Amino acid sequence: MKKGQVFLWSSFVLLLALGANQEVAKADTTDNASESVQVQSQVANDQPLTKATQDQPVATSNTSNTSNADANNVSNDQQTTPAQQTSVDTPVNQAATDSTDVTTTTAQNDTNSNQGVVTDVNGGVVTTFDKITRLYREDGSMIDNFGLSANSPWRTDKKLALNSQNYYRVSTDAYANSNDVTLTFGADADGIVQVKGSGAVPYSREDQGFTRNDANSNFEAGSLWKYNKTDDLDGLTYYQIGNNVWVNGYDAAPYVAYQNPEGWLQVENAQLQPEGPVGYELYNDVEGVKVWLVRRYFGQSNSHTIYDSSTAYYVRNFQRNHGLPVTGIVNLATWTAMGFSESSWYGIDSYVAPLQTNTLSTRSDHIEAMINQAYKYVGQPWISGASSSPEYGVDCSGLVVQALYASGINPSPVTSIQHAQPGNEWNSRMLFSDNRIHAVNFNDRQRGDLIFFASPSTGIVWHVGILLDANTMIDSWGPYVGTSGIYSGKGTIVGVKRVFS
Repeated sequence: MKKGQVFLWSSFVLLLALGANQEVAKADTTDNASESVQVQSQVANDQPLTKATQDQPVATSNTSNTSNADANNVSNDQQTTPAQQTSVDTPVNQAATDSTDVTTTTAQNDTNSNQGVVTDVNGGVVTTFDKITRLYREDGSMIDNFGLSANSPWRTDKKLALNSQNYYRVSTDAYANSNDVTLTFGADADGIVQVKGSGAVPYSREDQGFTRNDANSNFEAGSLWKYNKTDDLDGLTYYQIGNNVWVNGYDAAPYVAYQNPEGWLQVENAQLQPEGPVGYELYNDVEGVKVWLVRRYFGQSNSHTIYDSSTAYYVRNFQRNHGLPVTGIVNLATWTAMGFSESSWYGIDSYVAPLQTNTLSTRSDHIEAMINQAYKYVGQPWISGASSSPEYGVDCSGLVVQALYASGINPSPVTSIQHAQPGNEWNSRMLFSDNRIHAVNFNDRQRGDLIFFASPSTGIVWHVGILLDANTMIDSWGPYVGTSGIYSGKGTIVGVKRVFS
């Protein structure tokens, strides 16, 4: 086999072996711009920091768009990346190549006797370009049959200066040439910092830590800056607000335009996640979208959506006729045998309304996000115990839960999954009794408040709507989600409660 063919085969196998664990994934970004708040950027041409320019690879610090996936590959738990092993003589990932058929080469002629200068690199990550990256020993000789996969991040702790070249250590006695990698520091992030009252000193990130820049260029107190990376060093967080321009946690802090006071439901500025068993099975007294679909499959009425004895009877017959265990309980196998997709089995349960607010959102923005999400369900059917995506119907409290999710509010223990479980249909009562949602005088009601109704015969809460104005609400009341007046015969008004102070 020719030497060139061997190298090509080695490269191909190495890509297969390393690529899965080291691929770069691009994270979604959120536009934090707000007309009401002036946010500044240090990046040239005022481009957002989420699109910070990529510098050419150099031996000192620079910035690049290392993704969130990259940061995961080099996180403190250090997972399985061979390049993170610096205390033992463990080889970097080895290609499946016959080493006897490859000729050893060197980076420099007659360098074995040369002594390079090794210095520390504190918290650095090198990322390879779009090719396999060759590795070198501390004496400058190239290592056969070893390399780093394309576009992969590797933790580094040492820099070697040898024969006018710089190298970064990625494993014991294994170095990557600085011309073949990009050195970065910190983890990708996306947010806003506000400079504290004394102003902020700018820093630059170098190999061994942060260096204070000219104190005369301090950033003004109260000013807001977008950041695209954070770096924790010596117990202090630094925020990158420009190309290698950083401020630290002494001088600046993450900015949030609005937060509820203590004792209220707190605003969360990150996407909420589903709580509860995603992919739950259907059995007696479960409600919600999946039960609604199963009842419709068997031609049952959905005037009230509940998994009852008659539904279980149909399910047992179906299971018997399709060679499935006859349990009367709908599991994934029964669900897919009915023709429903596996993705819908999990997707219906896991839906949480996308967050429509961010750290720059005002109180009004949060209220409008809540109402905007509720409007997406208009025209969909009322389904008891349902609180999933706008593709399906919901009931009154299910509608409120998803609307709250969109505004950054998590009303747990009331959740979209819990709502479908037995005994939780009447979550309007739990919301009404939640002291974190504060009661207001009926005459002070306003847009975004929740209005609660009780059964005229029992006085027990049974309905909730979201006020659009003093006399109009959006709610789910059979047969459909829609808007109506608060005096439209849906029960006795028993109170108004406020989510945002």
